Amino acid sequence: MTERPVQPSLPTRDQLSALRGFVHGRSYSAGSVAIRLPDELPQASDSGVADAARASGALYDVTNVLCKRLFAELDTGQPGAAAEVAWEALLAIAGAWRDAPNVPAELRDLLPGADLLRP
Repeated sequence: MTERPVQPSLPTRDQLSALRGFVHGRSYSAGSVAIRLPDELPQASDSGVADAARASGALYDVTNVLCKRLFAELDTGQPGAAAEVAWEALLAIAGAWRDAPNVPAELRDLLPGADLLRP
């Protein structure tokens, strides 16, 4: 039987807000390749640029949903399994930027926990 890694502790509301803001900023930045100027033709719906915009939007939406659920769990004062699952997913998302130089200092201590999620 494979033992599941120890779950990192849940974040504070401030840490969760900072993580949400950072991931939202990165997803907006990634989607910016699809921003077009006035009078410019839109990208073909099957283009890589259109896919990048959709992926960026999906990442933004997923992060938003997970953060809302985790905020709600934290607000109960007794977060349960749903909070742990949401936090694990958010760490997996944010882990993509673990080594990025623009990761805010307050998040650097959280992201090494993403290593625990890898087999």
